Amino acid sequence: MISELVALLIAFTAVAYVVGRSLKHRAGYVASVPIWLAFLAIASRYSDVLGGGLVEFHDWVKTDVIRITLSFLLDGISYPIALIILYVTALAAIYSVTYLEHAENQEAYYAYYMLYVAGMLGATLSMNLIQFFFFWELMLVPSYLLIAGWGYGERRRVAYKYFLYTQLGTILILLGILYLAMKIGSFEIMDIPRAAGVLSVAERTMLAAMFVAGFGVKMAIVPLHGWLPEAHAEAPTPISVILSGVMIEVGLYALMRIALPVAMPVWTSPEATTYLMALAVVSMIYGGIMAMVQTDVKRLLAYSSISQMGYMFLGVAAASAVGIEGSIFHVVNHGLLKGLLFMVAGVLIHQVGIRDMRRLGGLASKMPVTASLAVVGAMGIAGLPGIGSFISEYLIFQGCLASSSPYRHAMLVLGVLATVISAGYMTLFVRRVFFGPLSAEIKDARDPPPSMLVPMAVMAVTAIVLGVYPSIVLKYVLPGLSWLKGVSGLGG
Repeated sequence: MISELVALLIAFTAVAYVVGRSLKHRAGYVASVPIWLAFLAIASRYSDVLGGGLVEFHDWVKTDVIRITLSFLLDGISYPIALIILYVTALAAIYSVTYLEHAENQEAYYAYYMLYVAGMLGATLSMNLIQFFFFWELMLVPSYLLIAGWGYGERRRVAYKYFLYTQLGTILILLGILYLAMKIGSFEIMDIPRAAGVLSVAERTMLAAMFVAGFGVKMAIVPLHGWLPEAHAEAPTPISVILSGVMIEVGLYALMRIALPVAMPVWTSPEATTYLMALAVVSMIYGGIMAMVQTDVKRLLAYSSISQMGYMFLGVAAASAVGIEGSIFHVVNHGLLKGLLFMVAGVLIHQVGIRDMRRLGGLASKMPVTASLAVVGAMGIAGLPGIGSFISEYLIFQGCLASSSPYRHAMLVLGVLATVISAGYMTLFVRRVFFGPLSAEIKDARDPPPSMLVPMAVMAVTAIVLGVYPSIVLKYVLPGLSWLKGVSGLGG
């Protein structure tokens, strides 16, 4: 079932290209159809997830020396992340209809878009390291082409910088995969627990460092974040929604799925946990401070993504079950909230033609629906109660306290400080754009058409629902953590 869904998305690349040539910008509606079908098909397997997970194997290469399979796993860890990938990308495809109505080569845009979605979904569900690496690379190529072809400003230079950064991280990932497979005699992720009997502490430390650095580039953890502010700012807005909302979180998922089982018990040592948590807190605070001083809406949201990625990394760095539970839930919440806010930025670009906050103001009177949705997104990023991110941040901070670090209380204080900073830059964003005197440049501004407003409203409502009923997601996460806890020795 899972392999058919991934194959459907890949096969639909050709369909999207053909449809794009005839329907032009309306091809976004058609492109969203297979994504919605995949979403519904995966969502319907909730009973399998609650029962321990759904595993699918297909032999790919089988010799006396080596066996490589096409294998997929849908469990409490991959289930919510796969669903949020499909949910956000389906809505972003619909949003693209109006946003790209005057763009050229839309048939190529939607073809690359489908490959991009297939790469993210395949990487999230893969249980073979070679297969995972293939989909990991499949995420990169179409996203590079989308930024270079339909972005803003110096889009080709920015796309190349993004490509180069990611490939440097990929080298470390590939070397780590090959070394690990050589040691355990298998490329199956389910066989990673064998590493406990064959890897020394030094080897585990080395692999942990390689995977943290490699996946950390995709996650844009400080100091590996150099590509993100420009890429998010200059990418076409629907792609910014995906880059920030779900793609960088695939790196976090890979860290949980691959690096944690390999690195235990090194990861849970007080020294390693302290260092990794400090790295997360630095990302949280640095990203927040940089967001606060931006004048460009998309660059503010880009630096906010660095800060929010720090939250997710903090939960994993703490190496406690409740912290990882919070990180997975925060992936879902961040995908909704940051996707919503980037769509708001896209509305400003499409309807007003201005993204410099110094030239904006008073738009709430002209764009009341957009302003209301922006406030929901801003409140969520600020971590206010009533929206799902409040629950996920609380769980992450609980995980911080459950860690083995002797400095866990200091890390908690710094994490709360980062939340205050998040509230600060989100308040500035809302005030500068939607309140105050109306600029003479934007007197004719108005809310966008339904094809842009509806995806934004769906994201906002979903974020609120998760704030009221977080168990919709959390009840699936715990069964997945039971496997990870059993093989890794997680605390809390």
